[in-house]
Amino acid sequence: MKKGIIAVIVYGTILFIAFLYREPLLTWLDESDLSQLPFMFFLAIFFGVIPVIPFSVFAGIMGAKYGVWIGAIINWTGSIGASAIFFLLARYFFVRQFQRFISRYKKVKKFDYIISQNAFIAVLFSRMIPIVPPPVINIYSGLSTMLFSTYMAATALGQIPGMIVYAYLGNQLFTSFQFFFLGISIYLGYVLLVILIYRWWYKRF
Repeated sequence: MKKGIIAVIVYGTILFIAFLYREPLLTWLDESDLSQLPFMFFLAIFFGVIPVIPFSVFAGIMGAKYGVWIGAIINWTGSIGASAIFFLLARYFFVRQFQRFISRYKKVKKFDYIISQNAFIAVLFSRMIPIVPPPVINIYSGLSTMLFSTYMAATALGQIPGMIVYAYLGNQLFTSFQFFFLGISIYLGYVLLVILIYRWWYKRF
């Protein structure tokens, strides 16, 4: 409940600030200068590691500024870059600290069981649907015996749909509310389908 209230406050504050500075923001969004791309890739990874603003908000902005496909590539790069950083930190540098962090989450045992069945599928499903919070996936995977290559392959593949959707929604938010809500509907249908597939797979064990 508290996390939900905090999320509403954060998103509400961001939207309020965006409304106050809407004119310079819209001007900046219209300037899709490709020379800024290296900095945007850096920001994508930075906000993925340190969420000064929610990554979903940044991902939507990238879609609004650069269009769906370039925006999605920026989002995807930032997401997998941040995931790799957390994995390596958990495995080689902050093992004890992250173990204490992970112990707070009750769903870790469930994720551990899924990993024991098939590590690639576990991470893949977890990226596609909110089974476990992303930071927990990143850190727990690093603490496990999972191969880095397996983790990165599943992460890279599983993040594709979500990063495209964020970019699409951000792009449509400033152009067409009809297609914006259509995108949300399609994504919710996709999530529902993945959940059904996941439950079918999970019941096999």
